[in-house]
Amino acid sequence: YIHDTRREGEINMDTDKLGQVIYDKALACGFDDCGIIPIDDMDGFQQRLQEREEKVPSSAFFYQRMGDFANIKKRFPWAKSVIIGTYWLGKYRFPASLRGKYGKAFFLSPSNGVCKESLAARRDFETWFKEQGIRCEGGSQFGHRSIGPLRYAAMMAGLGIIRKNNFFYTKKGSFVELVGYVTDQKAWCHHVPDIRPCAESCHLCQAHCPSGALKGPFTMSPLECVSFITTFAKGELSPGLDDKNCGTWICGCDSCQDICPYNRQHDWNQGDAYPGLEELAPQLQPEKLLAQSETFIQEKVIPYTDYHIAADEAKTLKRCAARSLGNRT
Repeated sequence: YIHDTRREGEINMDTDKLGQVIYDKALACGFDDCGIIPIDDMDGFQQRLQEREEKVPSSAFFYQRMGDFANIKKRFPWAKSVIIGTYWLGKYRFPASLRGKYGKAFFLSPSNGVCKESLAARRDFETWFKEQGIRCEGGSQFGHRSIGPLRYAAMMAGLGIIRKNNFFYTKKGSFVELVGYVTDQKAWCHHVPDIRPCAESCHLCQAHCPSGALKGPFTMSPLECVSFITTFAKGELSPGLDDKNCGTWICGCDSCQDICPYNRQHDWNQGDAYPGLEELAPQLQPEKLLAQSETFIQEKVIPYTDYHIAADEAKTLKRCAARSLGNRT
């Protein structure tokens, strides 16, 4: 193994020869970090999923609908390794007028169609595998769902940890996008993160979850999550919830992440401008969004939602905008 200390002491990394080559290529193609693990390291996720269903029985329906999504070996029987790349979203600033209304991970995602430079760099990464004669699937080919449980894979690769709010964290916080691939080659690139775990006494994320979806540390009721309600649920509330539980959120929800002490060090007024977002921000206010045509929303707004709102679901955004406006008064 090669021991890498290029990260100024931040992270120790062990890698084999191919893993080092893939790691270097990933960074050259715009990823902030990269880890590679044997596919067998994903076996433990099934137990995690079972434990979550036992803690919140109502979640079983949600996870069963995912089908074979979590069974990476069944989906890719030829695969030998899992590659995880990370993008830190804090490189971009996020307009203050959108905070508390739109999820930062959606509207700053390098996977959005408006982020041409990032998408081109990712294509270069995927093309490189073909040029090397290495079978590799995932990434942009699979859209938002990618190859499987990426947070678990990133944790197993040592790129960071999963905190009580169920989000994956690096030293820079939880606003990190993960991109996963499987490959038919054995490779290894494992990190040892120096990250302090959540304090046993801290329950801020749970206390500030507006819908009560966080039922306890490291578990949740996905159908009650405001992020789910405002996206895949098309604005439909789960039984037992009312409009007030969604607060002013229109697409996504950052409540449990924003309150987390490990996210407070970042200033969202700093960074590069995300392509077109600051110009669009005035039109994203709920009162303006309600007045927009469905064509405008489909062409100008939905491309920023990281595939969480389908192209023909402008009504979802309008429905959530009306709720947001009502909760503001």
